[in-house]
Amino acid sequence: MKTTPNISKLFILSIIALFYACSSDNDNNNESEDDTIDPIACENPDSTIYEEKDGLVAVEFESIKDHNDWIKENTTAGFLGTHYLVWKDNQFLNAPGNGLLTYKIKISNTGVYRFMWRSRITNGTSGSEHNDSWLRFADASRFYGKKGESIVYPADTGQSPTPNGSSKDGWFKIYKSGPADQWKWQSSTSDNDAHDIFVEFDTPGTYTMEVSARSTFHALDRFVLFSENITQSDATDETILLSEITCD
Repeated sequence: MKTTPNISKLFILSIIALFYACSSDNDNNNESEDDTIDPIACENPDSTIYEEKDGLVAVEFESIKDHNDWIKENTTAGFLGTHYLVWKDNQFLNAPGNGLLTYKIKISNTGVYRFMWRSRITNGTSGSEHNDSWLRFADASRFYGKKGESIVYPADTGQSPTPNGSSKDGWFKIYKSGPADQWKWQSSTSDNDAHDIFVEFDTPGTYTMEVSARSTFHALDRFVLFSENITQSDATDETILLSEITCD
């Protein structure tokens, strides 16, 4: 005798099967999204190294793991990449080393590199407030500001002359000038006598770049180090490839 399937039972089983299929798809989607959230594969954040290639280093500030109380945002239009970092805690006008950001950079091609960062003021309309942060290359062969034939060195390094305004323990105060409401590629030191920033690496190896908080509401987007064979316009091009990341 031929039997007829129980329609209600089949309907319930179909619903259950559909539920598990959707759950499986959601799990796979979540795994895919998680994979894209964190592009850095290094298990130990301290082992992350940015590789110089053909005389160029290009890095998004937010790409390191430890932001040390800097805020990762994407609300101020015009930034490059996916986010930027902005300091919103206390000001440290004469006390570098707070809110420390550390970037390890592997240099294969030695020589003189110019340093520039892309930054912006995110509070108020004054172009001379909330416009600076601290910078140090403590283990480089030389770290200095240059304007024509004039050279200045960070304070407390045994070198002179030192810049106008704040400098301490090998740190430069690095500022931008101009309108407050725009991102700008500029890294200057020495108040009212802007000197560009240069770093020299005499031997191949891994060096440490440090940034620390100075003014509140100063936002940092991207930085570049580029050798003399690369033009500023090429180094700061929005479409340039970012430096490869390896793990020590």
